[in-house]
Amino acid sequence: MWQRTKDIIRNAGHRAKVAVSSHDRVLPDFIIVGAQKAGTTSLHHYLQQHPLILAPSSKEVHYFDYGYPKGENWYRGHFARASEKLELENQLGAAVLTFEASPYYMYHPLAIERMAADLPGVRVIAMLRNPIDRTFSHYWHEKKKGQDDLSLEDAIAQEPQRLAGEVEKIRNDPNYQSWNHQHFSYVDRSRYAPQIERLQTVLGAENVCVIKSEAFFADPETEMERVFGFLELEAAHGIDYAAQNVGGYDDRIPENVRARLMQTFAEDYVRLRELAGPRFDWFED
Repeated sequence: MWQRTKDIIRNAGHRAKVAVSSHDRVLPDFIIVGAQKAGTTSLHHYLQQHPLILAPSSKEVHYFDYGYPKGENWYRGHFARASEKLELENQLGAAVLTFEASPYYMYHPLAIERMAADLPGVRVIAMLRNPIDRTFSHYWHEKKKGQDDLSLEDAIAQEPQRLAGEVEKIRNDPNYQSWNHQHFSYVDRSRYAPQIERLQTVLGAENVCVIKSEAFFADPETEMERVFGFLELEAAHGIDYAAQNVGGYDDRIPENVRARLMQTFAEDYVRLRELAGPRFDWFED
């Protein structure tokens, strides 16, 4: 019964997301904020199977990054009506949580501050993958979509030039959407320490859950128990833990590039472990 009710609510949200007025719709209780190519699709898939969690009408709403000028009513249109959520809570006898997942939020220059202002006390989940592997996966994602014709080495070498001035443009113009900042930030997005520090500072460390992607995929049930605990929910039974959106690549990262990136990320890696803990041990022997 609860799954049928959840499906009705989700479909209603999908139909209404273009509505002019959505004042009666709820806002999310928690958000998956990134990182891109770290497993957020699988995490979203597992979370939405929990009986006390309602997913949005689409996984990546992209409101707090480039959708913000559309306004809060547009954002609310992606979520359930308050009356529908209350009906489900009455059926289940427990509070129901809503969420969304937009992996650009963690890296976008304005998203986290907007989130703090509009959703006080919101909880966020960040997934972190080995930064070298994330960089490589991000590059191939753009390459396969025909959005970058440079070689991996050239893309990394030209990244500073491609990103130059883009943060300032985003900060100065709320309507500006930077293609380069979102799509060509292969290395910079993998510098996790400043992103995690910003999350903890702006939202409060107690509201930030940081997941190691490799542990998540090695033992998804155990890691999801951590996530459910963070959300103050009992772990659900019967969740399908099949990995989602798993891609393959036409090549392997060259060893010279891997070595150079390890050196690039060395300082950030040390700081990240101070912020998020020693389990982020990608570069340890």
